[in-house]
Amino acid sequence: MTNEQPWYERAFAHEYLALYQHRSPVQGQQQVNQMLSASLLPKHGVVLDLCCGAGRHLVPMRQSGLTAVGLDLSMDLLSSGSLAGLAVRADARSIPFASDQFDVVTNLFSSFGYFPDDDAHHRVLQEVARVLKPGGYLVIDHMNAEVTIKNLKPESVEERDGLTLRQRRRYDSENKRVIKDIEYTPEGMKPRHWFESVRLFTPKELDEFLTQAGFLFEARYGDLDGSEFHLSTSRRQVVKACLPA
Repeated sequence: MTNEQPWYERAFAHEYLALYQHRSPVQGQQQVNQMLSASLLPKHGVVLDLCCGAGRHLVPMRQSGLTAVGLDLSMDLLSSGSLAGLAVRADARSIPFASDQFDVVTNLFSSFGYFPDDDAHHRVLQEVARVLKPGGYLVIDHMNAEVTIKNLKPESVEERDGLTLRQRRRYDSENKRVIKDIEYTPEGMKPRHWFESVRLFTPKELDEFLTQAGFLFEARYGDLDGSEFHLSTSRRQVVKACLPA
């Protein structure tokens, strides 16, 4: 890979799974169960899990009886989840499905805000609106900007299983982005470096982006369990937004 590649093409390799190993299939199953109980997922229907990664939500969605498919740009993550036939490799700005195909689109674990310009983020939401059926809805799970900035830890070092993970974090206020520099060092090997850069959206900003893409705001929760959202304390903002029927 070259240094000219966008960060999101470099970051989501197999090391990413080690960094976020706590985001496990077990947790994915628990969160899908929560979403079903909170009516963030229907009992039946056709679902697109946008930016599905290794499928930790996609697989339990299918096991619950949903007709669910996934999309992700990282072949490493798709391959690690053995998602052949269940997911496609594609860019979220150009979703390779026909219009009016899905009852629900999910976008989980802050998988929105990756691109360097907001035109691209608008394009993602326009594509989501295109592939949803009339009356369908989007569930987008993102960081709550105020709490994320307030609690941002500048640096952490973790040792586990012969591996050293050093993470440095900062907030770029001009571009409204959380930037994380990651140093991944397996024992006896040279470190690998990569970074993540995710655009934060205040609730007002996110609602405006959704409105511009043709969505109607329905609800905002503090987590995937449907708990109440509090601007000053909720770590997440989970928004359910619908298309007109």
